[in-house]
Amino acid sequence: MTSFEKIMKFLFHNQVAWYVDMFGKIKSNKTTLYLDRNNCTSLDHIEKWLCINDLINIAKYFNKNCELDHCTADSRYYIQINSDGEPKVNAAINNYSSFIYFNKYDDAIEAIGIIGKEKLNKIFKY
Repeated sequence: MTSFEKIMKFLFHNQVAWYVDMFGKIKSNKTTLYLDRNNCTSLDHIEKWLCINDLINIAKYFNKNCELDHCTADSRYYIQINSDGEPKVNAAINNYSSFIYFNKYDDAIEAIGIIGKEKLNKIFKY
């Protein structure tokens, strides 16, 4: 059976890893610290990871006054990218196909403007 440790060792032991250093700078080097959860396999990988973190932080900000009952209601919203690369806000009515939600439609729209189309495309592009 494959374990997380085996996967990390395969990807990073004596391989080049991309990471964010303690000063917030993106760096890369050959490493034996294969279990460091900050490791990424490429510059694109770390940039995507940082964009996801930006969107999570934006959602945390907008949802800061969230009451538990409202947070679990079926009236939350999520951002997706259409096939033409344009961001769109969808209602998450019994359809939880995202991992970042906004409690208000207008907040999700504003989040698109804050994070920008370029970062959203990095997040949702495979």
